[in-house]
Amino acid sequence: MAKGSIKVDDIKNELVRYGDSNPMALNPAVLSKDILLNQFAKPLGKVKGKWSFPSILLTNLLQAFSDKWTDHGTAQFNNKVAKNYHLKVNLGINPYDIYGTWVEDLYEEDKTPDQMPISKYIVDMLAGKITSELATASIVAKYDETQVGSDNPELRKIMNGIDEVVNGIVADTKNSAFLIPVDAALANDPVAKVNAFERALPQNVSIKQILVPLELFFDYVEARETPANETVDYNAAYRKKTKYGRDLIGVPGLTKMIAWVDGNLFRLYDRKDNPAEIDDVQVQDYVMKIFIQFHLGYDFAVNQYVFVETADATK
Repeated sequence: MAKGSIKVDDIKNELVRYGDSNPMALNPAVLSKDILLNQFAKPLGKVKGKWSFPSILLTNLLQAFSDKWTDHGTAQFNNKVAKNYHLKVNLGINPYDIYGTWVEDLYEEDKTPDQMPISKYIVDMLAGKITSELATASIVAKYDETQVGSDNPELRKIMNGIDEVVNGIVADTKNSAFLIPVDAALANDPVAKVNAFERALPQNVSIKQILVPLELFFDYVEARETPANETVDYNAAYRKKTKYGRDLIGVPGLTKMIAWVDGNLFRLYDRKDNPAEIDDVQVQDYVMKIFIQFHLGYDFAVNQYVFVETADATK
């Protein structure tokens, strides 16, 4: 097909047909394990609503027996409300711009247009970019309502990533996280710093992983291994374990060490529009406009089951 014979409407119709016959094509983009939180979060769906997480926390109850009533123990009732975020993609593509790249990739991968139609090429391109942006936003973003409808939307303001979710939990004076003081004097001793945090975790619950800022992870590995003029493979499986056997995960953009009781983190999605689908494709002038929308958020069910590093020794 010569470049001059490209018709925007033809590509639009092909893209619509591909989306109709492959409604789950963008599913991997939102559910990808390349989005770190998807490796740990349990999916929890709802139709256009908020999530309510009721919980009851009991203090110590047992006491030595006596023949009189001695009131001991309290029950704390909490009801946390969590939300997700309505996200969209509005992308205008000029098929003339993408045609050359598509042809080059067909040649490099030794494929025919039937094996990799341009519609699939476009969808795969979108999926990869969505995954990449969610991998960042789900960690570092801080939601800004003024961004809704903005002509210049910022990726780091489309939702609350896990770092901001934890900040909110720490700031909640009525239903706060489990804070773990880590002596500021350990700032230059990454191994001792991580060990101090891990030793302070409750021992009677399952906590499989600790997330730490990426820079701390690098420092921790180097300090533990003390290699002499050797290249450090930070991806080696044994280097991703703490001294006490938990998974240690370095996270770009994370600002503090965190951990949680297994099963306490949820991926909040809307049953009606998840997975993400191509809602519509329109043509205006030479531009093909692609419309996609979905809901997504991450949060913890029980704040007290989230363990967060603090430099405040009074906590």
